[in-house]
Amino acid sequence: MAKVTDHSKKLDSCFVIMPFGSYFDNYYTDIYKPAIEAVGLCAKRADDLYRPSTIVQDIWTYTKEAKIVLADLTDKNPNVFYELGLAHSLAKPAILVTNSMTDVPFDLRALRVIEYDKNYPNWGQLLKEKIENSIKETIESPISSVLPAFLDTKDIEKNKITISEKDFMELRRDYELLKSEIRQDRRLIVREEQMDPKEAERRIKIYLSRGSSYEYIIRRLLSFGFTEDWAIRKIEEIRSKEHIPLFEKI
Repeated sequence: MAKVTDHSKKLDSCFVIMPFGSYFDNYYTDIYKPAIEAVGLCAKRADDLYRPSTIVQDIWTYTKEAKIVLADLTDKNPNVFYELGLAHSLAKPAILVTNSMTDVPFDLRALRVIEYDKNYPNWGQLLKEKIENSIKETIESPISSVLPAFLDTKDIEKNKITISEKDFMELRRDYELLKSEIRQDRRLIVREEQMDPKEAERRIKIYLSRGSSYEYIIRRLLSFGFTEDWAIRKIEEIRSKEHIPLFEKI
């Protein structure tokens, strides 16, 4: 009797979150999709869903079904961040890709971020290999690629996680964020660039929300060329506007 092969079993999917059109479409077909398929996953992208229906609902379905998500944050596309937010709310393991770390919000830099440099002749192949390796590592340890704030202590991908373990992961995330900030600061110093005021204000909000002292915040801003008067004024403005409790002053 001839053996019947069952083709009904679906492959686990990787939902690719990225802008559409121009060179991004080439990235998807030439780099992202081959890398995903090389590790045995099915690549899916939101433009596969474009039909007369509720697109947000379709994206939500794709995200829920995905084993992992791959998000290209290059150029800070609003739709990309929206879809990534949906993935975070579902505690989906996420791998981030970018052409510049400045496109990655500070609080996301603790996740796995792959930065590519198109100045290298074989940058596409290098990026493909990095994505393949990252997907393999993420599948082996999915929880490490989820923001601790979205972890469910009852059951995450069938792996039990205690409150203590979640607390440790949050500490580890903060540690990774600090390392990322240090690396970014060094790049700015090397390039002899002054931090953009909007970026400085964003960091002030983060520092204040974490209870950092005025002395620490001002010292950080001074290192980027801002004056002490400007730093103090901005801290007070942001603290008042955001209704952030007053912590230790200088």
